Amino acid sequence: MKRVLLVNFAECPENLHFERAFARAAAPRRGLAVDVLHDFDYHYDFIGTQEPPRGRRTRYAGLERLKASFRGCDALVLLDFPKRARCAAAFLWLLRHAPAARKYYVANHLIPMPGQNVAADLARRWRALSGVQAGWMLESDDRTLWAAAGLDGPRLRTRGYAADCVYYAPSGAPAGDYVFSAGSAGRDFPALARGAALAGFRLKVFTDSRAGALPAGAEAAPLAGNLHNLKAAAEGAAAVAIPVADGCRNEAAGNSIAFLSMALGRPVLARRTPYMERFIEDGVNGFLYSRLSPGSLARGLRRVRALGPAGLRRLGAAARRTVLRKASLDRFCSEFVRLL
Repeated sequence: MKRVLLVNFAECPENLHFERAFARAAAPRRGLAVDVLHDFDYHYDFIGTQEPPRGRRTRYAGLERLKASFRGCDALVLLDFPKRARCAAAFLWLLRHAPAARKYYVANHLIPMPGQNVAADLARRWRALSGVQAGWMLESDDRTLWAAAGLDGPRLRTRGYAADCVYYAPSGAPAGDYVFSAGSAGRDFPALARGAALAGFRLKVFTDSRAGALPAGAEAAPLAGNLHNLKAAAEGAAAVAIPVADGCRNEAAGNSIAFLSMALGRPVLARRTPYMERFIEDGVNGFLYSRLSPGSLARGLRRVRALGPAGLRRLGAAARRTVLRKASLDRFCSEFVRLL
């Protein structure tokens, strides 16, 4: 029996989704046992936790206890840099000293910039990733920051952002009469509010940034405080729109909301960029706008309204097929587990 230890020190919903997808990928492999070491204060019970296949899920309880209990493993997989400084020393010990036949690193987020994360800063100081067999960064990330941490050359591989298509699966709930949007960076929600009103839709927004002046009838709520409502809000929308400002340099901005909404079978209206065109074919599995304005958003939303029930079903099914094929967390984890 080969044993794998997945270290999940960066508490966030995305990393719990990854942990669950990793467990699903490992479950059919009878010769593989997975243990999970985590540092989650919040249970995220709306996602759900599970015992990893043929292993245990345990909470980090300090470096000395970790050293005393660590018995080695066939593969050590570290997911992201720790969120909390209390885990930084353990993270570095696991990378540099813990006995393991092979060590891997998987980024589920962009690498923290200098000064943003204690563990990442220490990893760069000590080139702590120089001992891993391979590491995966998100495709749009900065290679120079990874090289500074000791991960470069053929050992540094890329992966695309991916959604948990098991959790974000259509439930059959009927769509409502509102447009949904979420996120913070580079968003112009007032423009979307005006565009939605022109197209005859209400607007619901989850964001942790200032949404700006929204007209009467538009509903704004915090994103961090509504993660448990995110799935229902997206699935219950007539359309999901991502109003990214023209000046935003990140071509992938909004991809997390786009992919989870597509996985739910909802029509998505997103900014046309070379990145988004890899996933959205205009009018086939979603819609694209070229320049952000209330008028361009209204035109895109009117195209959604014009589809009718049968057209919406075809487009939604095509959207989900696309994410399953190109941006599925289970697909990535299955390919990764095969390496182990």
